[in-house]
Amino acid sequence: MRFFIKFLLIFFIVTTNLNANNFSKKFLEKVFQVRSEINKNNLDKAVKLLGKISIQNENEEEQINLLFGDIYLKINQPSKAEEFYEKSFMTTDENIESLSFIGLAEVKLAQGNLSGAIDYSEKSIFINPDRIRPKLILATAKYRIGDVDESNKILNELYESNKNNSQVNLTLSDYYLSIGKTFKSISILEEYLRFNPTNFQVMDQIGSLYWIDKNKEKALEYKFKVFKYYQKIRNRKKSKEIKKWIESIEPDYFNIKSKRAKLSKDNEEKDNKDEEENIIENEKLNKKEEEDIKKHEEEEIKNYNQKKIIPNYEEFEFAINGNGSGFIVGNGKYVITNNHVIEKANKVAVRNGIGKVSNAKVLKTSEKYDLAILELETPYPEQFSIKASNFEIPKSGDDVISIGYPGIGMTYDKPTITQGIISKVFNDEVGIFMTTAAINSGNSGGPIFNLKGNLVGVTFAKLDKLKYLISDGDVPTDMGYAIKSNLITKVFEHGENPEIKKASFDKVEIYEKMLPSVVLVGVQISK
Repeated sequence: MRFFIKFLLIFFIVTTNLNANNFSKKFLEKVFQVRSEINKNNLDKAVKLLGKISIQNENEEEQINLLFGDIYLKINQPSKAEEFYEKSFMTTDENIESLSFIGLAEVKLAQGNLSGAIDYSEKSIFINPDRIRPKLILATAKYRIGDVDESNKILNELYESNKNNSQVNLTLSDYYLSIGKTFKSISILEEYLRFNPTNFQVMDQIGSLYWIDKNKEKALEYKFKVFKYYQKIRNRKKSKEIKKWIESIEPDYFNIKSKRAKLSKDNEEKDNKDEEENIIENEKLNKKEEEDIKKHEEEEIKNYNQKKIIPNYEEFEFAINGNGSGFIVGNGKYVITNNHVIEKANKVAVRNGIGKVSNAKVLKTSEKYDLAILELETPYPEQFSIKASNFEIPKSGDDVISIGYPGIGMTYDKPTITQGIISKVFNDEVGIFMTTAAINSGNSGGPIFNLKGNLVGVTFAKLDKLKYLISDGDVPTDMGYAIKSNLITKVFEHGENPEIKKASFDKVEIYEKMLPSVVLVGVQISK
């Protein structure tokens, strides 16, 4: 009898474990489906699938929380995403703990909390040094904090050992774009695509890069392939976005395509033999397209936990091929930037450091001082505005921070910072000062703050303008230049100073404090 009871007990334990394993397999299959929809940006479908999953234990609940966190990051709600990542924070599963740290690192990056992003990404790397995703976050945060050499080192080390990883290639490409090496940025992705021709995310980025590089034909070629892909997988939101992008630079593109398709069809009807051959060929192409899409989706799921930082910003309504920086003033209604950033633009829009976009029109310009005031179609909240009472006259020797978008790669959604000192201040007629803070063309129009958090100037990098302003024409080319803040105070409404609780800030604190006020100025320049 005892033997029989013991046998039943063992049988119960074994069958229970088998059922648990079966359920675990089903659970993972459903999670796989959800991840597939998140990768395709079919977020509504992903949420519906999540609602149908039955949770049997704590670890499964933690995995579901991670997925919800990723979804909220995708729709630009980092605070809500943070809630879900924190629910999986205290776990017995090291893999889930590592993924929670990655999620929290992405949240902090989205919020502009660079020290938090660095801290959480390093914690994830400590648990699992082989993960790619936290290293990409770390490299991005280091770049934005001004540690360009360290960022470059991390990315190149990743690239050497992960040349077949799409996210490593995309991030390294972003890095080179941010430092003005567009050709290098394109060549990295073209090389990747030679061996991985079905990666539509990479195709999409290459299309954008060719447009920035003024190659309209190539840009449209790649973007149309991406459009067809999103149509094929029935992602209306993304296909609509790509179509809008294409039409913003070529309004009749789809009409021309449609007419060509109709003409092709008419010609096919004239010759039945040709028609049959075309049908067979189209069937082959459709089959190949389906295989390509399936292969791409499998690759995306395989690399799900190695993915690049999740984008959490609003897209511009048009395809930009020029950019600069700026900052919000006048109770959130206006933006100050450089005149040379917008002088040839037929479309202008801005996006601030927390991802909100507003179309803009040029209100006033000063060619002499290279300044422009943009009026926003949709004003930002008043508290995002830098008030005239927070302007301060620059002084030689002061430590300063430059915040801006020195490219549209790694700084496409958030600005970066550089630090230096004011080395020389010219008189008010010239109206500029020199700084050791590194500044390039993408920073043009961005703000320069002292360590009290007050605005001391507006960056610009037009040497011909400098030679015009400085009578002797002796212009050092290894310095940054800025327009003195006291020259632009007339265009601002005075208001009360926000309460300053500290005598000075470090560069990260100033970055976080000013993030909502600094904007990327995106322009479309006709060829």
